[in-house]
Amino acid sequence: MERRSFDLAVVGAGEAGIAAAVRGAELGARVALIERSSQLGGTCVATGTLPSKVYSISTGLFETIKKAKSFGIRLEGVPALDFKEVQASRNRVTRCDVGAIQAHLRSHRVELVRGRAAFLERRLLAVTGDDGAVTEVEAPRVVLTAGSVPAQIPGLPTDGKAVLTTDEFVQLMELPPSIVILGAGFIGCEYAFILNTLGVQVAMVEMLEHPLAGQDLEIVARVEKELKRKGVRFLPGTKVTGRADTEDGRLRLATDRGEEIVAHLALVCAGRKPSTGSLNLAAAGVRTGGRGEILVNTRLETSAPGIFAAGDVLGRVMLSSTAILEGAAAGGNAMGENREVDETIIPSAIYTQPEIGYVGLTEEAAAAAGIPYIKGVCPYGVLVKACAIQAPASALIKMIFERDSHRLLGAHIFGPEAAELIHALALSLKLGARAEDFIYAIYHHPSLSEGFREAAADALRTARG
Repeated sequence: MERRSFDLAVVGAGEAGIAAAVRGAELGARVALIERSSQLGGTCVATGTLPSKVYSISTGLFETIKKAKSFGIRLEGVPALDFKEVQASRNRVTRCDVGAIQAHLRSHRVELVRGRAAFLERRLLAVTGDDGAVTEVEAPRVVLTAGSVPAQIPGLPTDGKAVLTTDEFVQLMELPPSIVILGAGFIGCEYAFILNTLGVQVAMVEMLEHPLAGQDLEIVARVEKELKRKGVRFLPGTKVTGRADTEDGRLRLATDRGEEIVAHLALVCAGRKPSTGSLNLAAAGVRTGGRGEILVNTRLETSAPGIFAAGDVLGRVMLSSTAILEGAAAGGNAMGENREVDETIIPSAIYTQPEIGYVGLTEEAAAAAGIPYIKGVCPYGVLVKACAIQAPASALIKMIFERDSHRLLGAHIFGPEAAELIHALALSLKLGARAEDFIYAIYHHPSLSEGFREAAADALRTARG
């Protein structure tokens, strides 16, 4: 059995792990990056963020191309989506991303150790390769970034054939005629729009009364209208209670409301849970919570001195962007830095059609916290740029300000380019911008960003009564 010594060991080569390894190397550490998969990048690259965004880009572009004539563009024939070509596009992007990751790690002299890691003791990990060979990795500092796995629905286990998670779905080369999506959170809603545009008959089941729990209710209502307009069948307040198969090979799902759903496939989108079960954390003295999430302090250090954690294993904000920030902080702190991560100002996006971008408080959260606020809304329809790109009538920019100081508390966008626009508002929130700052700022004309000025002005009009 081989034993290798490093200054820093990072377990998991997803976005958090890559960021942690690179930061540790930048600070002079000899770094081992341990990964059991043959592909770098973790869930983000393999089955999560990257594939779904490629699907969203392809289907969104298709929707625009269908309106080509109204932009003065003549196309021969009827445009069509080819799912096999979409998958080929996704594979090309994956190869590009993995190549960039490999070059990044090489340039920082990060050493890859392939295999599944488990603690033997606090500073010693056993890494078991696919061939059964074990390498012991010794390091005084460890960062745990093992990621997450799809959550299951009780009573309806996935089988990789008829009941899939997104891990299996992204491997399909042919689409089913119909599908039922179980869960109307971020992932479920994104796939509902994607599959609908790809021509699949979609039904979506959700235990709660509305999709996208925790989002601004005004935005949620518009998403529901868009789903209905596109023909997606939405069953709120519903649980699946049983499964049977029809004679022609389709799924027959029973629900607690007495409704029956028949579809060719079921896609489980019930969220994700930390992947920590195989790490043998007890041997290192690392404490976990009730869902297997690793407990950390504000510096991302665990209950075991010298062991840090970042990304999905924390069970908090499971976003690639957050994982990158947390990974860099954890890797730096492991090597002696003292950085805390502020997770209260995280710009996020949901790639529905149109997109959602959000940051900070929702109107409902401000009210629940007893914070006096004013809100301003700018429909995309009043913006020249939005008219030029034929933005949906439902699109809007919504901004929430503290009533007395006019300081920005939160922002929510539903419309084209929302995922990009929200970054400016996240920085504004961090810097304490006020409504007046948006009103008297200069924006390129015509642009969608002009909506910030209009929403802020609307909020001040509300304040004046």
